[in-house]
Amino acid sequence: MTLIKQRLGIEAVLKPGKIGQFNVIADGKTIAERGGNWFTRIFGAGYPDLESVVEQLEKHRAGDAAR
Repeated sequence: MTLIKQRLGIEAVLKPGKIGQFNVIADGKTIAERGGNWFTRIFGAGYPDLESVVEQLEKHRAGDAAR
């Protein structure tokens, strides 16, 4: 969340979800989410890379600015 604040100046908000759920949503659009299957998730895998999440948020933001 700190990287998002530093790079984009956006205050991220955490909301509880289901166990193991991880979704990044901006303006109602899913930007990133936890992948993998049930087996890999048991071992804590499937979370997106933070740098790629920030890049996706930057792209989303740029797309909104172009409209």
